Amino acid sequence: MATTAKIGLMIPGSYAGAMPAPSAFGEFFQSAEELGFDALWTIDRIFHDLNILDPLTLLTHAAAITSRVRLGTAVLLLAFRNPVLVAKTAATLDYLSGGRLTLGVSLGGREYEFASQGIPITQRVSRLRENLTVMRKLWTEQNVTFDGRYYHLDQVNMEPKPVQKPGIPILMGGSVDAVLKRSAEEADGWIAGSRGTPETFHAAWQKVQAYARAAGKDPATLESGKLLYIDVGEDRVLCRDNLRAFTHAYYGSQYDVDATGVFGSPKDCAAKIQDFIDAGAKSIVLAPTGLDVGQLTRLAKEVMPLLR
Repeated sequence: MATTAKIGLMIPGSYAGAMPAPSAFGEFFQSAEELGFDALWTIDRIFHDLNILDPLTLLTHAAAITSRVRLGTAVLLLAFRNPVLVAKTAATLDYLSGGRLTLGVSLGGREYEFASQGIPITQRVSRLRENLTVMRKLWTEQNVTFDGRYYHLDQVNMEPKPVQKPGIPILMGGSVDAVLKRSAEEADGWIAGSRGTPETFHAAWQKVQAYARAAGKDPATLESGKLLYIDVGEDRVLCRDNLRAFTHAYYGSQYDVDATGVFGSPKDCAAKIQDFIDAGAKSIVLAPTGLDVGQLTRLAKEVMPLLR
């Protein structure tokens, strides 16, 4: 791959119809690593009409049959999850994978997903911030004592610690100013969803960097990521239709594939990806519509070499 940007793949983990055979996921993971992709990423929803796999379980499966690619969530809905249990699961996965995990997190989720766990959605910001504090303490400290609004720890230890020091990298997902500020001040970077243009991405990334400088952090140390749904092929109309069916099943019919999707010939796809790299994306997360290894091969051999 010619580009200096890191190119990863979103694991197709949501299905409107029958689920693929588990072996198809294994073939996808191994092919991604062999073809030189940098990372495998997962989405997260608790409830949906689609079949959707749990993100950390899916990454554990990927970790077991790969040795090089990084593993990431894009993004984990952290605000309604128990941070002690997430910290334990994530630390275990980081250990088993040899230190390959990145946690993209967000407020996320629908009101009924919060309600199902007895958590008011109005607490999502305060819970997200406290959850991050709890997790980082458990990953880095001994005899942790913490007296927060939601969680109370008294002289506890969590072992093993993550392989990565001082802890597992955390990226913030979202687009509003408050998220951009937290990405700079409280996280290791920012990851943008699939909506938006290169211009809106660039403007948001500029804000993240400015917030980092104001907080006394070097913006160069922060990650910047962008999710792009993609279907590469010579029949541009067919590629667009594939993306429309896939994204509408997940997001609804209001999702504008023409504005945000990447589809068509390798040259067309590379040009759209390059626009986001030029706008400041250090990591690109390409989301194919299925586990087709042929699609991965085309991306690796026909699209990626065109990137600068």
